[in-house]
Amino acid sequence: MNREHTLQGASPADPDLRMRAHERLYEQGRMPGNGAAHLDNPQRLVHELQVHQVELELQNEQLEAARAWIEAALASYIELFDFAPVAYFTLDRAGKIAEANLAGARLLGTERARVIDKRLGVFVAEADRGRLAACLKSLFATQSDAQCEVALAARDGGSRTVELRTTLSNNGETCRAVMIDVSRRSAGERRAQRLAQVFTRAPEAMFLSDQQGIISDVNDAFSALTGYAPEDVVGQHQRLLHCESRAAGLDQDVMRLLALHGSWRGAVRLRRSDGDVVELIQQIDVLPDDSGVQTWVTRFSRP
Repeated sequence: MNREHTLQGASPADPDLRMRAHERLYEQGRMPGNGAAHLDNPQRLVHELQVHQVELELQNEQLEAARAWIEAALASYIELFDFAPVAYFTLDRAGKIAEANLAGARLLGTERARVIDKRLGVFVAEADRGRLAACLKSLFATQSDAQCEVALAARDGGSRTVELRTTLSNNGETCRAVMIDVSRRSAGERRAQRLAQVFTRAPEAMFLSDQQGIISDVNDAFSALTGYAPEDVVGQHQRLLHCESRAAGLDQDVMRLLALHGSWRGAVRLRRSDGDVVELIQQIDVLPDDSGVQTWVTRFSRP
């Protein structure tokens, strides 16, 4: 019959934990003498109690260390989420906001406490609410990332354009969303579209080219004047339009004046697609973009 003492309520022995408990008792000078090794010796029972106590102390230290690590990780996550410069949200299937960081609340134009449990669509312009709903529906139906561009309705009657990028959460019932203010980009795109329309519909014949003279675009009036369709000249050098009687040295003079003044104007003879030559006034203006890349805008008018 096994007469070894077992402490009531004790958890199954952990050899590594028990070894560490013995090491701590040894360091504290609390190990029993040789005579205490007998199973019926009261000192043996006291020693077992001491070992169990130290095991509990070690386990408590492990729990405290784990708790401290979890608290530090949670604080780090909260700081990362709350103070991130990008707007973050957690949304349910209906678009109700479960979580929002400070940047998200600022982008919506209100305090965070007033954002939680409200539907994101409340902050979206009425015309774009259907687009938002379709984006979320696609995300949960296909379980694939979805994104959309919508306008936020401001209290002052204005609006700002944002891009919403969503990805499904692990539970499949909520999604994580990032909202990026793209108002400047959208305004730039609209401006570019308007300029493109102005270019296309301008009454003057015009084409765009790079510094090497390669044509990148032509407008409708250019095609009407020259007989060339866009696909005939785009990607071609503008010398395609030069006639054989072009004045010697003219190209060098044009390049020099463009480098000095950014523009050139003069009389030229242009060759049409049917071979006919027409006399015109040519105006070239240099338009550099933000990166310094130059586009040459060439216009033709009747003398």
